[in-house]
Amino acid sequence: MIYKTHISLNMLLLQAILRISNIPIQEILTPWGLGISVGTLVGTFIPDIDAPKSEISKRILPAKTLLNMLIPLLSFILSFSLFTFLDLKSTLNTIAQKSIFFLLIFIGVLLILNLIFNSLLKPLFEHRGLLHSLTGLTFLNILLSIFYINNLKNLPLNLSYFYNGFYTGINIGYLGHIIGDFFTYQGIRPFYPVKWKISLRIFRTNSLQEKVLFYILSLANLILLLQNILQ
Repeated sequence: MIYKTHISLNMLLLQAILRISNIPIQEILTPWGLGISVGTLVGTFIPDIDAPKSEISKRILPAKTLLNMLIPLLSFILSFSLFTFLDLKSTLNTIAQKSIFFLLIFIGVLLILNLIFNSLLKPLFEHRGLLHSLTGLTFLNILLSIFYINNLKNLPLNLSYFYNGFYTGINIGYLGHIIGDFFTYQGIRPFYPVKWKISLRIFRTNSLQEKVLFYILSLANLILLLQNILQ
């Protein structure tokens, strides 16, 4: 699927979930609602960061650059979580001491993850490989959960609400992306690295059929949005 169809499908999925859950559309304006909206958009694009010709690679950053940014980002999340846990048990008092302590943790985690990625994981990041699977979604949930659990007590209430929504949205967007590509001829490998591939083979990416589907989804989005506003 191209990015427009993915967005339209996932926005429809988000609206349907809110409606089924009896959550009023006005909740979108709360920290939780903003979080789930942003999370759904972010989750929509994550599976395509390994694709050189994807919209996110063409308009924002090349796939290679995005993958190179992945290790520092993961290193920061894990380092911050580890630092928060260890800091509670340490005797460090000054900002300078804590800053140096965090920097040492970050460098150590960065070196370890870089070694693991280059020697073991880099071959997994072929397009429609790890990131287009339930395996990739599981790993992402583990990372987000580690960050949240370790920092739950330190987050302001509104930020906690935002993160809860963001976490839910990431899963909606990511899973919706996988479902969307399931309809294409190329299909997906849901339990990567297992080679089993599934596909409904309904249309090819960027074909006339997909363009028609995009307009149908957009119309459905508009109708459901009006229903949610007027109810």
